[in-house]
Amino acid sequence: MKMFVIEAYGGVHADGPICRFTVLAETLNEAIDLVRETPRAQGLDRFEVTEETPEYDSDTTGVISQEDGAHAKPL
Repeated sequence: MKMFVIEAYGGVHADGPICRFTVLAETLNEAIDLVRETPRAQGLDRFEVTEETPEYDSDTTGVISQEDGAHAKPL
Protein backbone atom coordinates (compact mmCIF):
# COMPACT_ATOMS: atom_id res chain seq x y z
CA MET A 1 0.00 0.00 0.00
CA LYS A 2 1.16 3.54 -0.76
CA MET A 3 -0.05 6.98 0.22
CA PHE A 4 -0.54 9.46 -2.62
CA VAL A 5 -1.27 13.19 -2.53
CA ILE A 6 -3.15 14.07 -5.71
CA GLU A 7 -4.20 17.53 -6.87
CA ALA A 8 -7.29 17.67 -9.08
CA TYR A 9 -8.28 20.63 -11.25
CA GLY A 10 -9.39 21.65 -14.72
CA GLY A 11 -12.56 20.75 -16.55
CA VAL A 12 -15.66 22.86 -15.94
CA HIS A 13 -14.04 24.29 -12.79
CA ALA A 14 -10.84 25.36 -14.57
CA ASP A 15 -10.86 28.77 -12.89
CA GLY A 16 -11.97 27.43 -9.53
CA PRO A 17 -9.94 26.13 -6.60
CA ILE A 18 -7.70 23.12 -6.79
CA CYS A 19 -8.67 20.20 -4.61
CA ARG A 20 -5.96 18.14 -2.89
CA PHE A 21 -6.70 14.51 -1.99
CA THR A 22 -4.71 12.16 0.23
CA VAL A 23 -5.33 8.57 -0.87
CA LEU A 24 -4.27 5.08 0.24
CA ALA A 25 -4.00 2.67 -2.70
CA GLU A 26 -1.85 -0.07 -4.20
CA THR A 27 -1.13 1.81 -7.45
CA LEU A 28 -1.31 5.34 -8.83
CA ASN A 29 -4.08 4.34 -11.25
CA GLU A 30 -6.14 2.95 -8.38
CA ALA A 31 -5.58 6.16 -6.39
CA ILE A 32 -6.74 8.35 -9.29
CA ASP A 33 -9.81 6.13 -9.80
CA LEU A 34 -10.69 6.57 -6.11
CA VAL A 35 -10.36 10.36 -6.45
CA ARG A 36 -12.54 10.41 -9.59
CA GLU A 37 -15.33 8.67 -7.63
CA THR A 38 -15.58 11.48 -5.04
CA PRO A 39 -18.31 14.11 -5.44
CA ARG A 40 -15.71 16.92 -5.19
CA ALA A 41 -13.76 15.62 -8.21
CA GLN A 42 -16.77 15.38 -10.52
CA GLY A 43 -16.11 17.49 -13.61
CA LEU A 44 -12.36 17.79 -12.93
CA ASP A 45 -10.11 16.34 -15.60
CA ARG A 46 -6.52 16.97 -14.50
CA PHE A 47 -4.90 14.85 -11.79
CA GLU A 48 -1.33 15.42 -10.64
CA VAL A 49 0.56 13.43 -8.01
CA THR A 50 2.54 15.77 -5.75
CA GLU A 51 3.68 13.18 -3.19
CA GLU A 52 4.00 9.41 -3.01
CA THR A 53 5.28 7.29 -0.14
CA PRO A 54 7.36 4.20 -0.93
CA GLU A 55 5.25 1.98 1.35
CA TYR A 56 2.50 2.63 3.90
CA ASP A 57 1.29 0.12 6.49
CA SER A 58 -2.45 -0.17 5.91
CA ASP A 59 -4.91 -2.75 4.63
CA THR A 60 -7.59 -0.22 3.68
CA THR A 61 -7.77 1.70 0.41
CA GLY A 62 -9.60 4.98 -0.07
CA VAL A 63 -9.54 8.75 0.10
CA ILE A 64 -8.52 9.70 3.63
CA SER A 65 -8.70 13.50 3.26
CA GLN A 66 -9.53 16.26 0.81
CA GLU A 67 -9.07 20.00 0.93
CA ASP A 68 -9.18 22.99 -1.40
CA GLY A 69 -5.97 24.88 -1.96
CA ALA A 70 -3.27 26.06 -4.30
CA HIS A 71 -0.76 23.80 -5.99
CA ALA A 72 1.71 22.14 -3.66
CA LYS A 73 5.37 22.86 -4.31
CA PRO A 74 6.87 20.37 -6.81
CA LEU A 75 8.99 17.55 -5.43
